[in-house]
Amino acid sequence: MTLARLIAKATKWPTFLGSILLLYWSVVFVALSYHIKWLKLKGRRNDVLGWAAGMKWWIRCRVLKVGTQELYRGQCVYLFNHRSWGDFIVDQYVTEGRSLFMSRLAVLGVFPTFVSALVVLKSIILFKRGSVADKEKFNRWIDEQRAASPQPGLSVYPEGHRSTLGEPLPLKRGMLHYAFSRKLPIVIGANKEAIISEKHCTARLNQTAVVGYSAPIMTANYPSFDAFWEEVQEAWNAQWAAVFGADWDGLPELAPQEPDTEYPASITLGMLGVVVANMALFCLTCWLSFRFWRWLFALFGPAQPVALAAAAGYLALAFWLYSRPVNALQLHAEKRRPGQLAQSATNVAALDGKKAS
Repeated sequence: MTLARLIAKATKWPTFLGSILLLYWSVVFVALSYHIKWLKLKGRRNDVLGWAAGMKWWIRCRVLKVGTQELYRGQCVYLFNHRSWGDFIVDQYVTEGRSLFMSRLAVLGVFPTFVSALVVLKSIILFKRGSVADKEKFNRWIDEQRAASPQPGLSVYPEGHRSTLGEPLPLKRGMLHYAFSRKLPIVIGANKEAIISEKHCTARLNQTAVVGYSAPIMTANYPSFDAFWEEVQEAWNAQWAAVFGADWDGLPELAPQEPDTEYPASITLGMLGVVVANMALFCLTCWLSFRFWRWLFALFGPAQPVALAAAAGYLALAFWLYSRPVNALQLHAEKRRPGQLAQSATNVAALDGKKAS
């Protein structure tokens, strides 16, 4: 293992663990930056877009747009490619907070703080993963969840699981059966795993994601599901090639259009309660964490200043190395080609791949 690779592996944990904590306490951070207008109890607001825009601001992420096709903003089912936890941020941002996201119930146990906010906002559908005994009953339940939500779209991940490969996966048919009688835009995003990748235990600041929209597929135009499925797979592959093959230079930055949404009192008051509860828990956690770290560093006795300086240096090096723009797809390909990585620890940008900007 080269020195550059060794240093990169040894310093990936502060930004990765910090990003998980940022996700966990994201309601607090986006409320403090007032991207979520939690004190505005009347009038138009969209807390889902506010959450995504706030997280994008905190991690200093850019989102570039491929092509001239605009987001379809009517009643529809959006299809997304699943790359990493970075999907949480980018995919909510590029749909302008207009959709419910299908998510496994286990996510509520991992991130109860911000998922509970999405539950209050009626912007997430939590389900148990596994086979569905009665598909018609399951589809009716989804329809009921959508009818109770202010969001016009439903977002799903038809590949079935996360993939950071450089080529698309065959689409699963499950949710496509649900979408057969509905309009179906496809939204492909590249480099989302550069923001955070649970697979590689890395997270980076100042990254760039690239997205592209397809034209909506009017499903009523197809005589059979098989004909519809073939068209979706073909459109999916074409959109994938357009986004992943795009030259980033000169691409415009995505400028979302804020939805014209007025929440009922049940949602605005519910969000007020969620934000206040999150802030109270966050303050308690910070106090307990401070006491723990003060106790830990006190164990070094007279060497405490040296230990503090070493910890500060390690954190500074980690955040410097992992705030360099990268192309994650190229990075993962390079890691599979031994002997072709940069040899210098000061050239981590080259180690991680070409700069995105």
